[in-house]
Amino acid sequence: MSIGTTIKKLRRERNITQEQLAELLGVSVNAVSQWECDKTAPDISNLPLLANVFEVSADVLLEIDISKSKKQAEIKEFTDKYAELHSQGRTEERLALSRAMQKKYPNDETVRYYLMRVLQNGYIDESFDEIVMLGEQLMESTNMEYKMGAIRGLCFTYLHKGDRSKALQYADMMPPAEDLYLHVLEGNELAEHCQNYFWKLCDHAYLYMKYLLDCGEAGYTHEEKHTMWGSLYDMFHIVFADGDFGFFNDRLARISFSMALESVRADELERAISELESVVQYCEKANNFTEIEHSSLLVDRIKIGQRNVSRSSAETLAHSYLRYLNNNDGVFASIKDDHRYTEIKQRLAAL
Repeated sequence: MSIGTTIKKLRRERNITQEQLAELLGVSVNAVSQWECDKTAPDISNLPLLANVFEVSADVLLEIDISKSKKQAEIKEFTDKYAELHSQGRTEERLALSRAMQKKYPNDETVRYYLMRVLQNGYIDESFDEIVMLGEQLMESTNMEYKMGAIRGLCFTYLHKGDRSKALQYADMMPPAEDLYLHVLEGNELAEHCQNYFWKLCDHAYLYMKYLLDCGEAGYTHEEKHTMWGSLYDMFHIVFADGDFGFFNDRLARISFSMALESVRADELERAISELESVVQYCEKANNFTEIEHSSLLVDRIKIGQRNVSRSSAETLAHSYLRYLNNNDGVFASIKDDHRYTEIKQRLAAL
C-alpha cells in the first residue's frame, strides 16, 4: 500500500471529503486526487499537516514504505548470515535460519530461493516435495538468477531421486551458454570479467574431469587417468603461475589425491606416496586460507576471500581424506606399512 492509498484510507475512515482535506491543507482538490491515485506524492512539508489532520504520526503515513524498507534490511541481513554459514559448512544452522525467515516472509522469493538451496544440501530425500514446490514457484520469477537456479536445482533434485528423464527435461530448459558481457563490457570491467573466466575455468575443469574419469564407459586405464589428472594439475599451475593458488589449494589437494589413487592402482607406489605427501601440503595451505589477491597475470585483478566460497560440510578436507584412508586401507595395502604413509595420516589428523 502506497502513501496515496494510506491517505485515501485515513480520509475515508474520518469521513473527510477530498475538498475538505484540500482546504485544511491549503492545496487544490486536484492535488489531493493526484496523491490518492499515486500520480504524485505530497511534498514533505505536507506530512506534518496530514499527520495532524488525521491525528496519526508521520510513521503511520509512511507505514508501508517503512515496512518495506525494514523487510529489505532483514532480507539483506538474512542473505549475509546465510553466506557466512555456508562458507563455514554449517548446514543445519543455515536450514534453521531459512526456516525462521520462511515463517516471517513465506511468500518472499529470496527466502524461497535460499531455502531451496539448503534443502538440496543433504535434505532431498525428506524434503523432495517441498523442493519441487519451491522450484516451480521460483520458475515464475522475473529474477533470472532465481529462475535459472530453480531449473538447475530441480534438475539435480530429480537426478538424485533417480528420475533421469525428468532431470533431462529441466536440463533442456537451460539456455545455451552465451557470454554477452564479453561484447558489452569495456575497460576495467571487461578485464575483470575475462580474468574471472580463467579463474572459474579451473574450477569447472576440475568438475568435468572428475565426471569424465568417474565414467566407467570412458574406458581409461589407471595410467591414462593419472596422466589426465596430471594435465589438469599442470593447467592450474599455468593459470596461477606465481603459485598464488589461494582457495585452489583445496582443488590441488583433491587432484593430488586422485593422482595418488591411480598411481597405487597402477602399482606406482613411490609416486603414490609422493602424491599423498602433496595432498597434505595442499591441505595445510587450504586450512590457512582466508583471503588472497592473486598476482599471476591471468588473474591479478581477482581478490577471493572465505565468504566467496561455499562448503557443504564443516569437516575439513584433511579430515575427510584421513577418514577415507582409515576406512579404505585395502586400497593402499601395498604402502600402508611405509613409515611415510603413517606420517601422512598423522599430519592429516593434526589439521
